[in-house]
Amino acid sequence: MDRLAALPAGGPRPARTNAPGGAPRRAEAGFTIIELVISMALLAIVIAPLAGVFYSAMRTAGTANHRTDGASVASREIEAMRAIPYAQVGFYNDETGYAGTFETLTTVSLGTTSPASGSLTPKIQPQTPDPSAATGYAPDPIPANASPIIYGGIRYTVARYIVWANAKDASTTYAQAYKRLTVIATWTDQAGTHVARQDSLLYPGGLGQYNGVMGGSSTTTTTAAPVAPVAPNLSAITPLASPASQTQVALSWTQPGGGGAVTSYSVEYSTNPSFPAGNFTVISGLAPSITNYTVTNLTPSTTYWFEVFAYAGALSSVSGKQSTATSAAAPACTLGGLNVAGATSLSTTGTILQNNGKMSENLTLSWSTTGNCPDTYEVKAVDNTNSADPGSPYVLSGSGGAYSASVNSSGSHGWAVGLHTYTVWDLTTNAAQAVVKTFTVCANGAASC
Repeated sequence: MDRLAALPAGGPRPARTNAPGGAPRRAEAGFTIIELVISMALLAIVIAPLAGVFYSAMRTAGTANHRTDGASVASREIEAMRAIPYAQVGFYNDETGYAGTFETLTTVSLGTTSPASGSLTPKIQPQTPDPSAATGYAPDPIPANASPIIYGGIRYTVARYIVWANAKDASTTYAQAYKRLTVIATWTDQAGTHVARQDSLLYPGGLGQYNGVMGGSSTTTTTAAPVAPVAPNLSAITPLASPASQTQVALSWTQPGGGGAVTSYSVEYSTNPSFPAGNFTVISGLAPSITNYTVTNLTPSTTYWFEVFAYAGALSSVSGKQSTATSAAAPACTLGGLNVAGATSLSTTGTILQNNGKMSENLTLSWSTTGNCPDTYEVKAVDNTNSADPGSPYVLSGSGGAYSASVNSSGSHGWAVGLHTYTVWDLTTNAAQAVVKTFTVCANGAASC
C-alpha cells in the first residue's frame, strides 16, 4: 500500500523526527553563491564613487595644508627682510638670481660686487635654495642657504624681489620713496604647481606707510640713497722704538672730504696680504674723530698687513694696505757669574790679613748679565736667607749689563777670619738668585789662603 494512502484522511500530521538525544531538528538556511556574488557587486557599485570622494577630500585637505605652509613661508621671509637694517635691504649684482628689474621696477642694488668679509656681506639672497652657497659660500656667506625649505615632505622654492617704489599724492610724485619687498613661494604637490605671494613696503625711519590720496595728506618726502664715505688714506708705517716694536705697530690715517659722513672706523690686520677668512683680526667701533691707533699684542719677528675701513652707517670704504714687520724679541735675561778677587794678589779664593789685623788689599767685584733684564739686582754680602755677613761690609747695585766695583778694604779693620758669601739679589722680587761666590779671609801667618 502506498505510504500516503495509509495515512488517515484529516488525521493528525506525523510527529517530527527527533535528533539523537531527543532534541528537535531545525531547518538549515543561508546565502547561495549567486546571492553572495550579487551582494558583493552591489557593494562595489556603491563604494567605488565613495572612494573617489574620499581621495578627492584627502587631496584637497593636503593641498590646503600645503598652501597654508606656503603662505607661512612667504610671510616669514618678508618679516626676515624687514628685520635687516634699512641700508642693507637689497642685493649685490653678483648674487645668484639677481635681476635688474622686477615688474618694470628697478631692483635695489647695494653694489656690483659682494664684500667677502666684514659687516656688509650679503644679508638677503634672491632665491632659496641658493646654488652659490654650496660652492665656496660666496657671494652667499651662509652655506645653509643651499638647502631647500621643506615642510610636510613638500619642497618650497622662494624668490625674493626688492625694488624701488614711488609714492604719489594729488600733485607730487616722490621718486623711490619706498623699498617694496616681494616674496614668491612656489611648490608642487599631487594637485599641481602652486604659488603664494607676499608684498610689503619698507620706509626708512619708521614713519609709517605712505598716506596717498585716499588716506589723506602725505608726509612722505624723497629719500636720498645712502652714500659710502671716501676711502681713508693709511700712512706708511714707522716702526716704534724697541722694545715696543716687538709687539706693537702704530697706525695713522687721514680722511679725505666728500662722500658720506664717517660714523666710525675699524682697523683690520692679518699675516696674509689677502686677508683670508679666519686669518685676520678686526678692531671696530673707533670714533670718527680718531685718526691713529696702536695695535698691540702682536707676535715678534712677524710681518703684518693693515687696512682701515671708514663707515657711513652700514656703507664703508677701505684704505690701501700697509705692511710692516715687528722686531725680534730680546733674549731672555741671563745672569752671568760673579767674580771676587784680591786687587793686589789677584787671588779669587782668599786673602791674608796683615800682622796688625788689617786687610792687606782691596777686593774687586765684577758681574754681568745678558738679554732682557727688566729687574733690579744687587750683590750683597749675605747668604740666600738674607743673613748679613758683618765681616764683608759692601753692596754693588745694578739692573743689567756689565758691572764692576772695588771694595776699599785695604788697611781696614772689622773683617772676620773665615769664609764669606756673596749673593746676587733680585730687588724687584726680593729673592736671592743662584749666582753665589765665596771668598776666604785668612789670619796673619797662614801659609796659604
